[in-house]
Amino acid sequence: MKKRVVIVLLTGLVIASLAGCGAKADATDQEVSESSSAETETDDEITDEEVVGDDTEDEEELGDTNYNGIILFAEKESKDFDALDEIEYTSYNGYLTAESYVPILDGDGYWIGSIEPGTTVSITGMSTDLWARFENPIEGIDYDYLYVRNEMVTSERIHLNATTMKEGLENYINTYGFEEIEYTFLNENASDMEFYEFRMDSEYEDQMMYEYWIGELISDGNVNPLHYGTLYIECEEDTDGWIICRVYYKDLIEFEN
Repeated sequence: MKKRVVIVLLTGLVIASLAGCGAKADATDQEVSESSSAETETDDEITDEEVVGDDTEDEEELGDTNYNGIILFAEKESKDFDALDEIEYTSYNGYLTAESYVPILDGDGYWIGSIEPGTTVSITGMSTDLWARFENPIEGIDYDYLYVRNEMVTSERIHLNATTMKEGLENYINTYGFEEIEYTFLNENASDMEFYEFRMDSEYEDQMMYEYWIGELISDGNVNPLHYGTLYIECEEDTDGWIICRVYYKDLIEFEN
């Protein structure tokens, strides 16, 4: 009898113990399940953040692009001016160093970018109509020239010699109404040519002023060499910062009245 009582008691203890283990296992499974769910939600959140980051990078790639200080917009801005590439430009030796962001336009007059502060570009063309241009330095971009306001341009210091005098005279010709005449510039003086001589400062900081004085001095005598189709120029150093230039000429042009 005592054995049966002991067996019954032991059996009850085993059953109670198994029931407790089952409850603990269920609780453990539930905790693991909840933990896995939390990890899944965290992973989803990270994934979403990564996707947002990727979108941001894509937006940057599609945005403004900086090419060594020349910034081009992803899309053209407003068209504020008529076609700038149809304006006449003369050869120019100058530069522009941006103190603040300088607007850049394309040949159609659209605002397409800016020059970053501290960036310098070399100006190769100047017009009398508010605009200057420089050669497009960016490979793969379909622009021959980019355009800025000429009031922002600074001239290189000009040292006069026969070459710079010839360049200045050609610019003067193109700027002041002689561009329709076909001039021939010789590389040496021909024996049948006469010459006109004048004296100028040997250095100029402003190219427009330099070309202005060319025009003033070359038309100051009884004979204007620009009324002749064949020209040759030579210059020699004088004293105290002056230079003497001679423009040889022949082949009188018959102007229409």
